[in-house]
Amino acid sequence: MTEPTIGVYVLDPDQQVVARLRAGLASSELRIFGNGSSADQALAPLLSTCPDVVILDVAATTDVGATIRKLVASCPEACVIVTGAATPPATMSRAVTAGARGFLIKPYGVDDLIATVREAVETLRSLSRSRAPSAPERPARGRIIAVYSPKGGVGTTTVATNLAVALASVSGTRVALVDLDLQFGDIGAALDLRSANSIAEVIGHEVTDEVIAETFLRHPSGVRVLLAPADLASVEGIDPEDVVRMLDQLRGHFDYVICDLWSSLEDLTNGTLRVADRVLLVTTPELPALRNLQRVMTSARPDLRLDEKALVVANRYPGKAGLSRDDMTKAFGRRIAITIPSEGVAVTDAINRGISLLDSRLHVRIARQYHELAALIADQSTMPGKRAASPMTAAE
Repeated sequence: MTEPTIGVYVLDPDQQVVARLRAGLASSELRIFGNGSSADQALAPLLSTCPDVVILDVAATTDVGATIRKLVASCPEACVIVTGAATPPATMSRAVTAGARGFLIKPYGVDDLIATVREAVETLRSLSRSRAPSAPERPARGRIIAVYSPKGGVGTTTVATNLAVALASVSGTRVALVDLDLQFGDIGAALDLRSANSIAEVIGHEVTDEVIAETFLRHPSGVRVLLAPADLASVEGIDPEDVVRMLDQLRGHFDYVICDLWSSLEDLTNGTLRVADRVLLVTTPELPALRNLQRVMTSARPDLRLDEKALVVANRYPGKAGLSRDDMTKAFGRRIAITIPSEGVAVTDAINRGISLLDSRLHVRIARQYHELAALIADQSTMPGKRAASPMTAAE
């Protein structure tokens, strides 16, 4: 069965780009039926035809926001994809606010364009179907999973990203991954994702399917990713309580919301730990890392309920001169829920390439541990690891 044709109009002053797209799209379901070099000149005939997709280069308009608003107002079923070379983040932000549904940074490949258009069209059609009176209600509450360590460098981002991918591998499971290391978050680099949008564009607004479609990136695994701000100046204006409210709203849109926290135990971290259904405490098999976790457990506010929600994940186990699993349990006073071995060069290579450890191209052994961790999280009946005997009691 052939796919329905998607009508495309290209607004780009670079005619070589238009010619390349015409040739490259010839064998796809996308059909370019018109093009123009200036939005001001082409807008009137364009609005009379209302194509499925408009490829709008920022060089084709003097006001990208105003152009998109005109397109969306007259052709609400049209998807606007913005392109440009070295486009400032502020321009992209204005485009999102106006209604753009995708971005492509020049030079881009035809395959990238096809993938972006398909996703944008499907997202818009899904939103249209969800607005229909007969659309079923979504489950009210997903589960928030916080991934935290008070010690940097133990692999919380690696655990969070690969857990999200493992959970998303289950058919029909909707997973969001939120980077809450607002100043120096690495999720974008770890998954090779870039966007002009971040958590700064979402907080303070009602979280809807449309907001998610416009601001969350889609990883090839199906995980929807919300990045930390690229501009450090914007972090200062983010209210932790607004972030916590956003996380609670995301429960209605996803089965799992995975939150990668930074090491500081401040208001945002405490707020996220408070609303989380499960907290993964990540450590490595060294005494300093375990002692830091122990300090968190003993000094945490009672409303965080870490004693009943926490699962301990021992990453890079066993270390070259690290503690055994039994020694870790005795030192920390809590059972280790799961251990994840180190694969050294393979893990470093995957991180540098922005590829999940569960990517079929890598064939790393520790993919199995991440699937086991996902199964542990997905099992609603599994209780967090019970407290083991304290170090003093164990010695007795």
